Amino acid sequence: MSFAEIFTVVVPVFLLIAVGYGTGRRALFDAGGAQALRELTMQLALPAALLLSIWRTPRHVLVEQLPLVGLLAFGFLAVYAVLLGVLRLAARRSLRRAALFALACVQPQYAFMGTSVLGGLFGTAQAAVPIAVAGIIVNVVLDPVVLILLGMPEHPTPRTATGGAAAPARQPALATVGGGAPEASAAEPAPAGAGAPGPRPSVLRTVGHALREPFCWGPVLGLVLSVAGVGVPEIADSALSLLAGAASATALVYVGVSVARIGRPALSPAVWAVSLTSVVVLPLLVYGTGLVLTSEAVAAQAALILAFPVSPVPLMFAARHGSAEDVRTIGSAVVLSLLLSFVTLPLIIELVG
Repeated sequence: MSFAEIFTVVVPVFLLIAVGYGTGRRALFDAGGAQALRELTMQLALPAALLLSIWRTPRHVLVEQLPLVGLLAFGFLAVYAVLLGVLRLAARRSLRRAALFALACVQPQYAFMGTSVLGGLFGTAQAAVPIAVAGIIVNVVLDPVVLILLGMPEHPTPRTATGGAAAPARQPALATVGGGAPEASAAEPAPAGAGAPGPRPSVLRTVGHALREPFCWGPVLGLVLSVAGVGVPEIADSALSLLAGAASATALVYVGVSVARIGRPALSPAVWAVSLTSVVVLPLLVYGTGLVLTSEAVAAQAALILAFPVSPVPLMFAARHGSAEDVRTIGSAVVLSLLLSFVTLPLIIELVG
């Protein structure tokens, strides 16, 4: 694929993000409108697209994806663990800040941008498999683990005369990403009783919450139906195809609206470090590892999944669990990584062939 052909795939994606950015700047979408775009994408359109594409995929093709599962698990989980350790032990960051910044480095916007870019490169059916694998790893393993870490106490809390009066809750800050209160519940399965800190979220409860999301169980259902050899009924094919058609456009507009709501990035060293790790270091590391351990095709797929800009999800977590500085840093990294990816993404596509 020539560089001109790569740009014919990538440029329309960024143009649609620019449309979303313009509507966000003109306030055509308020917080509720941005949340509606996100819910349409993540609860309906994208799950339908992944379910249908995987359901159509022959069983033997899915079995051949096991090396991709292992490589993506390395890129998301092993690299996250290393970054967490480096930030915690070498950089002397608090557990909460280390967990947030490490997540920002390894969780890209594969769900929002992947269907357009990877679909243009490989075809919709082939692109659905790595996106679904990444979604299961992130939603069932990585994000729940991060939420558990964020719920852990830092150092022993200093005793005060008031006893139970802890720091005020940060839920309202979630409006930064255009989600408002409904997005808070989607980002974290917080216990009822908003004022009190509440018990630490259990692993089973957090994973169970992730499994109830259509973006997670939709691909799993498609996998089960494909492996069982159940064909796609014509009516289901037509209905899911209509719903899946909205996935790419709404996802990209949502990205633009979210970036508009974040505002101008603060170009601190931390912002540059997170952004460059996300769009350059991580995909190249995974690609090199994949060339050594698997095939070139698997390495390319995994690298491209990880080459997208920083996801808004770490920003949602920072708004609830981090400080104002954490929110500003990760929000700036979302914006800067998106701008950088206009250059880095075509170059990485060209590199991996």
